Amino acid sequence: TITRQQIGTVERALQIFLKLGLVEVLDSGTFYMSNIELLIGQSSTEAERKRAARLQNKALSALRTSGGHLSDIRPPEIELELEKEIEIKREIEKGRSARAYGRYQNVFLTDEEMADLQASFPTVWGQYIEKLSEYMASTGKRYQSHAATIRRWAGEDAKKTVTPSRNRDYSVKEDETV
Repeated sequence: TITRQQIGTVERALQIFLKLGLVEVLDSGTFYMSNIELLIGQSSTEAERKRAARLQNKALSALRTSGGHLSDIRPPEIELELEKEIEIKREIEKGRSARAYGRYQNVFLTDEEMADLQASFPTVWGQYIEKLSEYMASTGKRYQSHAATIRRWAGEDAKKTVTPSRNRDYSVKEDETV
């Protein structure tokens, strides 16, 4: 009923899974798939957080176990805030204070880097900050230097816009035909 398949098909599949070691039969007679995420694809980030919370809870003593999941204790919004704080601390340790820019406040630039970008790319520096902010927010990707990434992207875009010159001579001499 659950799989919407014929009973014979399900029985054969379970026999194959048992032979391959993908399914275990518990004492209660129920079937258990130990590594189901390997069979159906990658697990979600939320699932990974909950799995990590369960492992932490097992390690904690019974008195300290809250019984909740990591996502209840530290939801994704708090995780993003922690990443921002870590990035700011990293910049401060380098002896420079960085500010957050972009729609998602995840592009960190020092005042010197910002001034340099504004001088180097006077018309498009804001667009590149927004592009980097959106890209990092949508993909979860992180960069060592946001200023260097913007410079690299601007350089690549500049190369794309330069058209190769074709110095062709279309002049015709007196006795030549076109």
